This record gives sequence, C-alpha cells and structure tokens, in this order.
Amino acid sequence: MRRSAGSAHSAGGVGGRANGPPAALDASSPWPLYHQLERVLAERIATGFYGDGLPSEPELGTEFGVSRGTVRQALGSLARSGIIVRRRGRGSFVAPVPIEYPLGRFYRFAHELTGRGLSEASDVLARQFVRTPGTVARRLGLAAGVRSLRIVRLRRVGERPLMLETSHIPDPFAGALVDANLSSGSIYDALEEQGVHLTRITEDVHAVTLTPGQAKHFGVESGVPALGLDRLAWAGASAVEHRWGVAPNDRVALSASWGAGRIP
Repeated sequence: MRRSAGSAHSAGGVGGRANGPPAALDASSPWPLYHQLERVLAERIATGFYGDGLPSEPELGTEFGVSRGTVRQALGSLARSGIIVRRRGRGSFVAPVPIEYPLGRFYRFAHELTGRGLSEASDVLARQFVRTPGTVARRLGLAAGVRSLRIVRLRRVGERPLMLETSHIPDPFAGALVDANLSSGSIYDALEEQGVHLTRITEDVHAVTLTPGQAKHFGVESGVPALGLDRLAWAGASAVEHRWGVAPNDRVALSASWGAGRIP
C-alpha cells in the first residue's frame, strides 16, 4: 500500500491552477477556505513545485489572502494525511518517500536496509527483565507474571527515526540478548548465533495513531496516523519473541505481491 501525495485530491486544483502563479481561493464556494488551500498545496506538492520545503505560514497567508489560522488548518490536515511533516521551529516539509516494508516474507530491518545501500542504526532505549504484560504473555504462550526480557529500540535510517519497536523475549531465550550489541544488526541474528533457529514469523498490521510518548521519538505531534506491526517470531513450536512496532505513515509503505496464476 503506497501513499501518493496527490491521490486524495482532484487533479484540476482550485481555480484550475495547481502550480505556477498563486491560485485564487473562492470565498463564495461551499468548501471552507482551509480545505481549498489544502487542495492547492497538495497538488503543488504532487507536481514537485515546492521541492522539499513549503513557504512559512505568514508567506502562505499573504499569497492566498487568508488568516494564519486558515493556513494552520490546511497544513494540519496535510500533516495528518502524511503528505507533509511539520517540525517545531523549522516549518513544514514535504514528507520523504517511505521505506518499503514487504508483507509475506521474513523481514529483517537491518538486512533489508543495508541490502539497499542505506545506513541503519538503533537507539536502545530500554533493556531489562520485566513481568510480561498479560496480553503479550498470552501471545507468547506464557503463564501470567512470567518474566521476559523487554527491549525498546528506535530504528533509524541515517539520522531519521523510522520505527519504534518493543520486544519481549521469554527468559529461556533471552541470554543471548542481555549483553548483545543491538545498536546495529538484528535481534534475530543474536538469537541464531546462540543456536535459536527461527522457522517462521506471523504478523498483523493495524492502523493506529501515535501517543505523546511515541510521537516525541519521531519529532511529530501526537495523534499522527501510524502503522502498528504486531509480530511473533517462532523457533519450531516455541514463540521466542513478541514485537510491537509503530511507524508514522510517512516512514513506511506496506507492499505485497502475488503470482499471476492466482488472479482470476
């Protein structure tokens, strides 16, 4: 599933002018001014008119003859749609092209990115033994209250945060990860080096919004739409890791492919 910056907006634009000279907003239109402005800006972004960064709020207000509040409403809607990124004190920027996250195969973040020539790293935000939360314990097939190793990592591409992941590893499999260097590379690699051979992955994808605690790691506002990835890794009949990951919609694009023989 790929996001197209202009997919939710008509191609004609407000007043038929999507790029070039300023497009006029129609005060007599039944569409609110902020919505008209949102459409014009989205169409300009889709054509590459702005490059990476948008004009400031005062500049847009002057160009289109609207209040700063109207500009903020339009920019806020574009941000919630994942078309732009708003950075405190810096302005609004066109959202970068998201990283492809393939469904239906054994995805390893570190391997995928280095295979594409991208620099990957992880900030280990927490690593400690905890009483496994009830919902996670049930997913792992553990009794309530059994301890597991909890690891929280912020996965980055270069300096850009991409995904926030919280893993729980049952105690019998956690030894390999207590002191492992997880600033790069994969939890799965560390497990396999200790003889834990992964055999399959199950994964559910959810539409979520970022909590304030999650949003701060990405430099965005709380409530931003995101993907939630609920994953179980198995070694034979044993679940060896539960992972919950969240990524803002502008950071990750889901992809899937099927053989043509299955298409009616």
